[in-house]
Amino acid sequence: MANMDFCNKHNMVAFLQKPTGSEEFHQIVDFLVGSHIRYVLTTNPTIYVSFIEQFWQTATVEPVNDGEQQITVTVDGQTIANTEASVRRHLQLADADGISSLPNIEIFEQLTIMGYVFNNDKLTFQKGKFSPQWIFLIHTILHCLSHKKTSWEQFSSNIATAIICLATNKTFKFSKLIFDGIVKNVDSKTKFLMYPRFIQMLLNKKKRLFKQHKKTYVALSLTQKLFSNMKRGFSGEDIPLFDSILIHDHPGQGEGPTLTVESQHTPIASPTTSQPTTSQPMSSQEQPSQVHTTEPIITTSSPPLYETSIPHTTSSMPYDSPLSEGDMPGNEEGNKKLNELTELCTKLFDKVISLEKDLKQTKKVHGKALTKLVKKVKYLEDKLKSTTKGRKARMPYVSRLQSSLGHSRKFPYPKLRLNEYQRLLTQYPR
Repeated sequence: MANMDFCNKHNMVAFLQKPTGSEEFHQIVDFLVGSHIRYVLTTNPTIYVSFIEQFWQTATVEPVNDGEQQITVTVDGQTIANTEASVRRHLQLADADGISSLPNIEIFEQLTIMGYVFNNDKLTFQKGKFSPQWIFLIHTILHCLSHKKTSWEQFSSNIATAIICLATNKTFKFSKLIFDGIVKNVDSKTKFLMYPRFIQMLLNKKKRLFKQHKKTYVALSLTQKLFSNMKRGFSGEDIPLFDSILIHDHPGQGEGPTLTVESQHTPIASPTTSQPTTSQPMSSQEQPSQVHTTEPIITTSSPPLYETSIPHTTSSMPYDSPLSEGDMPGNEEGNKKLNELTELCTKLFDKVISLEKDLKQTKKVHGKALTKLVKKVKYLEDKLKSTTKGRKARMPYVSRLQSSLGHSRKFPYPKLRLNEYQRLLTQYPR
């Protein structure tokens, strides 16, 4: 089997911080921090090279009930089966009822609203034709969640569907996207070590059954240079984020003052008209009906968002739990503490496993050595006893024979009669 390599720009760790100079991207960063894909974007486990190599060297795809597929692998002698459901569970995606595809017409319409200008009707889109905040979202999804390893400046309809679902407050089936990518890579002619972060997360459920490995792979992370790169060379119209994205930007997680719609961009013309809509304040009754709209923000004044009525659909987000402010998953300090505790627990668990193995190995080695020593001592004791008995048995025979033969040094003894010699041999056998 040919050697497979890692792809450094594939399955990277997302950068969801807000350093100085990134003010234009705070809205999209806050959205991703509060989204249901935050865990899979930022989790960075210790990746063991041997685990990833064994996974891809032994992976086979088998059909199971209801037309579903199952990936079976063997790692350190342990057979492990993975399905789309197990990917969803271990990556904490919670998208079983999500969308995996959209009609082509809807894809074209929504991308047009995002500011994309079409030159043809192909389902391959160029990342650079969007404004900076949209580019940041697309770039993050491509490098962190997609199964691509080349052609980072363009994307296909499945990524376009994922972007549209995120932008319009719909749940996209990222678990299916990831699982289908793994299935395709199993029999691919250009097979590579795909999804090292996610594969390690799947294997960690049986990590205690595996052998101890030392060689690790470090997944690269996106950096703050990303913000300046997103603005480089852009000269088009800056299309703001959809209203549905901005709603999730304010869960009140102690990350600063709550933003209002007043802080957004100036009204942008809709794709079908060249005149902006006159800005009007929205009443509390009108606000809920606009939560699900896919149109860009066209108002410059509205009540504070914390006073706005939010539809029940937003409660499906996995992080809308009644926790204290410091424990909210979207809180930066809470996230750091959670990551530190998780890493500490993992290290302690690895240490316990290592000590147990060392103890078993020590007992095994010392037990073998002790057994060998006991057998050697027994052998020497038996040999010593047999030697001592032999010497004592021969002593009277030699002394009496010498006495009878007159201490002659020659043999046979000429002075000794034959019958006397035979009598001595009978009396003192050798």
